[in-house]
Amino acid sequence: MLDRNLVVLDTETTGLSYNHDELTQIAAARMECGEITDWFVTFVNPGKPIPDEIVRLTNIHDEDVVDAPTPDEARALLAEFIGDAYVVAHNADFDKHFCTKSESGECLNRNIWVDSLALARIALPRMKSHRLIDLVHAFDAPISTHRADADVEALCAVYRILLSAVATMPPDLVEYIANLAPREEWPTGVVFENISNLQQAMLEAEAERTNQKRVHYPFTVRGMRSSRFRGKNRSSEKPAPEPIDIVAAGMNPALARNTTPLADDGPRHLEFPSVTEIDQAFSVDGLIGSMYENYEPRIEQKIMAEEVLSAFSTSNNLVVEAGTGVGKSMAYLVPAAVTALRNNIPIGIATKTNALLDQLVYKELPMLAKALEAEGAGELKHVALKGFSHYPCLRRISHVVSDGAHMVEIAGQQYSQATSIAAILSYIEQTEYDDIDALKLDYRTLPRYAITTSSRECLRKRCPFFGTYCFVHGARRQAEHAHVVVTNHALFFRDLAADGNLLPHAKFWIVDEAHGAEAEARKALAINLDAQEMLRLAGRLTTEDAKRNAFVRLERRKPVDSGTQPEASTLFYSLTEKAKKRGRDFGEKAEILAKRMKDLVKVAPKENNKNYDTFEVWINDDIRLTPEFKGLQGYGRDFVDAAEKLISSGNEIIAFLDDMDGVAENQREIASIVIDAKNMLQACETILGPADLRYVYSARVCRKPERVAESLEAQIVDIGQELDETLYERTQSVVYASATISISDDFQAFNQALGLNASEASRSKECLLGSSYDYNHHMRVFVLNDMPEPNNARYMARLQDMLLRAHLAQQGSMLTLFTNRREMEQCFDAVNPELKANDLRLVCQKWGVSVKGLRDDFLADKHLSLFALKSFWEGFDAPGATLRGVIIPKLPFAKPSDPLSCERSARDRSAWAHYVLPKAVIEVKQAAGRLIRTATDEGVLILADRRLLTKGYGKSFLNSLPSTNITMCSIDELIEHLLDESTQAE
Repeated sequence: MLDRNLVVLDTETTGLSYNHDELTQIAAARMECGEITDWFVTFVNPGKPIPDEIVRLTNIHDEDVVDAPTPDEARALLAEFIGDAYVVAHNADFDKHFCTKSESGECLNRNIWVDSLALARIALPRMKSHRLIDLVHAFDAPISTHRADADVEALCAVYRILLSAVATMPPDLVEYIANLAPREEWPTGVVFENISNLQQAMLEAEAERTNQKRVHYPFTVRGMRSSRFRGKNRSSEKPAPEPIDIVAAGMNPALARNTTPLADDGPRHLEFPSVTEIDQAFSVDGLIGSMYENYEPRIEQKIMAEEVLSAFSTSNNLVVEAGTGVGKSMAYLVPAAVTALRNNIPIGIATKTNALLDQLVYKELPMLAKALEAEGAGELKHVALKGFSHYPCLRRISHVVSDGAHMVEIAGQQYSQATSIAAILSYIEQTEYDDIDALKLDYRTLPRYAITTSSRECLRKRCPFFGTYCFVHGARRQAEHAHVVVTNHALFFRDLAADGNLLPHAKFWIVDEAHGAEAEARKALAINLDAQEMLRLAGRLTTEDAKRNAFVRLERRKPVDSGTQPEASTLFYSLTEKAKKRGRDFGEKAEILAKRMKDLVKVAPKENNKNYDTFEVWINDDIRLTPEFKGLQGYGRDFVDAAEKLISSGNEIIAFLDDMDGVAENQREIASIVIDAKNMLQACETILGPADLRYVYSARVCRKPERVAESLEAQIVDIGQELDETLYERTQSVVYASATISISDDFQAFNQALGLNASEASRSKECLLGSSYDYNHHMRVFVLNDMPEPNNARYMARLQDMLLRAHLAQQGSMLTLFTNRREMEQCFDAVNPELKANDLRLVCQKWGVSVKGLRDDFLADKHLSLFALKSFWEGFDAPGATLRGVIIPKLPFAKPSDPLSCERSARDRSAWAHYVLPKAVIEVKQAAGRLIRTATDEGVLILADRRLLTKGYGKSFLNSLPSTNITMCSIDELIEHLLDESTQAE
């Protein structure tokens, strides 16, 4: 069946709307035994103009379809061609909808539709993308061109590759997936049915040939993990018992050789590489030279490596700004790796973005490890480590496996969970301890909370998967034996609050992308009381549904036999009855407090965020005196009282269940409730109790009465003091690195924010390194001197005129970075029609638009221009001719109503200069950095905020830019320059 009477199909449409769009092309190929035996290809007249963006994507024009069949006619012809064949399509639901949406194609609903996208996500779960074009590139199949006929030809080749991939999956897993859901709910399962039958037949034949009796064991997650580590066939082997201790087979081979955790807890003599060794490493014939073809030594990179080495060897902290092109990651990796290897100690690296974390873990550290081993330096062990919720929880996934796949309603449509369940199981089978951040799952059908856990919910040693099989604890065991541990800022700073219990005890740390460290630390150490979380817990405690209420579930389980243990049974029911009652009381008080948070809408300043439904309120002394806040404090006291009683009852039951068999999961569930209640209680006391000068207090509230979006928060004002008392006391050296740290070559703002040089432990050195690129020749900065200031009534009209003329003059390849969504959308609506009339494409980061999709689109079309918000101000790389101009209409100052800014202003008359200005300068430096990403990139940076020239602080921005090639000019002069450059380029 899999290779006979098969039709591979693709459609093109006028858009993605099921209700408003129609077909423009249908292509289908009949396949027999891998050969295309017949074709059906037709344009379709959709009865409406084809949008410009669809024309660009598909190269199908209105004139192509003018004499084509109508959609109904085309569907009838397609149905005749397909007959009773199986249909294969990539994202089959989409194609099926448009092929069956009228009576002429309705008969195709009876065919079995196989979704090749689902097959790819299941068979190849570790691929970063499963788009047809990316599968084509990965397997060197015929190139897809976004025309239906070309896509069908590509899919014919890809489909057979996917069948082969499914056939290599373990037989018991394939068999389980085959039975996940009936065909009418999940037609793609037919592929697994057929391959499972083939696999089972082959296993039976092999058993018969060898004259061995074959024992068939059902699929289990435990058995799959056992086979993953032991390399045995689950179809003929009993699942192995869980090992008591760590076994080398359960670890990364590189990490398994040394079963003694690396630690750097006590004073000891350490051996560091010499400066000469570091210099040699960064030479053409040295370590780095051996890693990169045509490596060109950069003096800035060598200096940075020497400074990192010096900081480590003298137990100093270091702040280093290294411009674009320096190669800062290798500059810190080499001294860190050599130091870790020579002393068998762990060294930690924390990044802000997953992109850099992945670059370090999957590219640069493997290259460095290979080069070091080739030089005889030893085997460098490295690992990435993230928080609990980044990894699959095998216990929860086992529950999902037991429950099977169900239909889930999404936006009025029914979808099966089967693809998501199959994909997560296949991923678990194919990896040891990788996180699921890059896994392509539809979390609408299988919520992330159903397959992950949190620190408080983890059963740890009471879990049947604890130890080698567990992703979280397996990753942590790997980290304990690694020389280099890479994590994110969030976990790095949360480790401080957890007294160092989340990460390996490393004395040397490198914090890359350090310009965001203060904000990440404040966020990680914040105390929150969230209305939605309170209502979720309240809902679980006030229901009599045993599936949701842990106390009811425990009581119905009856773990104590009343016949043999009457006294214990009486005590048990007394405890559970009291806990249920206190749970209901807690739920009632939590619901009241959560709902009354909305009262703070009334006390917000009238001018505060008047254009938004959801906004923040600074809780200052005046707010605390209002009747609304005092009322909230009263509800808070009632809630605290109820929470204390619930916590007490929960702890009594946990103690009662100690040493009982078979109740570990119940015990941990109740412990999780206790921890949640305790966290909420402490947050309530902190935020609604007497004000503490350590914190700034705020509320997030929503004007819409029916929407629950409220939360209360306490953030540490002086993060630097917190780090001085915790981080620097626990470490020997912390290196902060970024391309954007200094303000006019000065590090004072950063040092103060991070608590450096405030004590002996926090003493720090500074290192300022320019870029290895020639910014002065490759980046020209224009500061417009005839733009009205942003508060001027003429500003928006003038800005829109300038944007239009600049885009027309340069003919695209522009990135405009806004600070305000409404202004961005107003400018887009004003500018886009004229650009479209001139055949220039402009896209806008509107609500709901995928950031990744915009990035990919921008990189794929070198003439495309983009209006974007904060997510594009940093971390966006568009090298080459794709990006030739960056426009910043307005300086990115924090909103005056921002609670932290308000609190600082109340304490410091110069708070704006001390905090708001430096942050804005760093953001502009980050934005400017988008323009030059390689040594050959060229472009213009256009600064349209006249305050750069009229305000004294303007020099702080201009003096901090990487290029000194700065011109103050009028809009007309700017346009003249852009036209000249465009003419020369032609």
